[in-house]
Amino acid sequence: MNKEAIEEYQRKLQLLTEDEKIARDLYLRKLARGEVEGPVMGIPSLDKVWLKYYSEEQIKSLVPNMNIIEYVEYQNRDNLDNIAIDDYEGTYTYRDLFNIKDKVANSLYKMGVKKDKTVVMMFPNICYEDFVFYGVAKTGGAILPLVPEYTKEQVKDAINDVEAEYFFIFDALLTKEMEEEIYINTNIKHIIDISYTPLVNRDERTLSWQEFLKIGASFEMPNVRRNPEDLLFIAKTGGTTGKPKSVKLNDKSFITLVHQYIHSDLPYDKGDRWLRLWPIFSATAAVSSFFLAHAAGMQEVIRLFPKFEDFAQLVLDTKSNHLILVPMLLDALEKSHTFDNQDLSFIKTAGCGGMPITKEFEVRVNKFFEKYNLDIILGYGWGQTENGSSAAGRMNKETDKIGLIGIPWSKTVVSAFEPETSDELGYDEEGELCILSNSIMMGYYNDSKLTDKVLKRHEDGNVWLHTGDLGQITHDGFVKVKDRMTRSILTFPTSKVYPTALEDLIASIDGVSDVSVVSAPDEENIGYEIIICYLVANPNVSETELVNRVDSFLSSKFPPNGRPMYYFTKQELPLTNVGKPNVKLLEQEYLEKYCQNKTLKRKK
Repeated sequence: MNKEAIEEYQRKLQLLTEDEKIARDLYLRKLARGEVEGPVMGIPSLDKVWLKYYSEEQIKSLVPNMNIIEYVEYQNRDNLDNIAIDDYEGTYTYRDLFNIKDKVANSLYKMGVKKDKTVVMMFPNICYEDFVFYGVAKTGGAILPLVPEYTKEQVKDAINDVEAEYFFIFDALLTKEMEEEIYINTNIKHIIDISYTPLVNRDERTLSWQEFLKIGASFEMPNVRRNPEDLLFIAKTGGTTGKPKSVKLNDKSFITLVHQYIHSDLPYDKGDRWLRLWPIFSATAAVSSFFLAHAAGMQEVIRLFPKFEDFAQLVLDTKSNHLILVPMLLDALEKSHTFDNQDLSFIKTAGCGGMPITKEFEVRVNKFFEKYNLDIILGYGWGQTENGSSAAGRMNKETDKIGLIGIPWSKTVVSAFEPETSDELGYDEEGELCILSNSIMMGYYNDSKLTDKVLKRHEDGNVWLHTGDLGQITHDGFVKVKDRMTRSILTFPTSKVYPTALEDLIASIDGVSDVSVVSAPDEENIGYEIIICYLVANPNVSETELVNRVDSFLSSKFPPNGRPMYYFTKQELPLTNVGKPNVKLLEQEYLEKYCQNKTLKRKK
């Protein structure tokens, strides 16, 4: 079949009803399983060979047309008196959670928060994130969570970007200088300061949690049914460096994702205990940890990120059934002897994300599972903030293959395209991985030009998310990721930095002739990376002066994990055969010449 005929066939698929689409998917499942005979197109998005790993019931399951409040309340309609949150302060039932959500919404609505209004919050992982998130959602508004490490300038800029009038923050993060900066240079009317002790020396506009709830105590907001396609969540991406992108996600994105997880072979049951170690400032944390736990009727166990040597004991103490981890925490479990002679049968899933993992790492983790008789797989997903969370992953033994990501989720299509085109490739052909799903973002906040570069309407009539990742779809329907077309560096604690953005900023500093930002393993925080900066100085400035100038400039703008740990100068940067800085060679140079040099001092 030629290209024109295929495109015409794809356009016809656009006209199918939901029932007809499901009937077609059921047929494709049987075709992939060899239960019926028929022609295959040789194109992943049309054949969907990964459907053979799903049951008929999973394929038939429709994503409900609900908003996030309707969905979580419906999912827990018979679960109200069971625990929803296990926090440092104690526990909250689902009935408690929904009642507090209503109180938060009443106060916010009375203060003027409605559709098209955005509330900003900056918390460590505490239960108040949940209360504010659901309260804002009920009003029809949107939430912008910030990384707790943000400086006062970054907080100010983020608030002004969305023209927010209300800012929730945990007391330990609110300095007097930040409070003054916010009230002087933003339109914030009130800061709501969450504190476990009475507030002291605060501006009179700064409210305690109790004072905030009193505003709506004798008020009940009108019934507002938010549209599932309205803006719900703004997720910052691009880390702490340069100007982060702001990804707009709606209720449909959240619900599409968690519905696929729940209607898979992942062993999620009501009452299970889900360990959450991160604030919900990222889309992955918000969707695949916080909201998924509640959508599945589980207990969300909120704890501070532990010291590595204490993590195994934390797992034992909390009896957590589901663990969402980063590689270094799996390393900590493997190296610990805390589990020796312990019954770990309560562990049902262990997921890992945040950065690529090697085949050797997977083998090691599987041996660890075997050592403690854990009949589980290493859950490893792939996706990006622009998709809300993962687009593909592993859900059972059949989809657990070392070196491969897993399969697309049941209501998601992943395929490889010729870079910079909409020409879909066949099986095992390498190209840019693109995602088609109702979970993809609405776009970037106030950046239609960048949105158009990432969300592209193809000749098949669908809008595809271009991820910037190189990979392929295997003949069995597995997603295989080779590399990122756009480099990123994951620094501790869990901040993603894009070298290109940092290079652009450094290049604007007087005296810089050339710059290249690369990464190296973080020896103090296993599983993370550090930022290394190579500089070429202009003839009129000394190398020492230039390093101090660059470091001073970046130190005034970014926290330590968002700027270079070490600086090195060179007469010129090595180039690839196409004239670009040879990043791999510079990273190799650091490892060979400097990594073992104990006289190097880490920038603080």
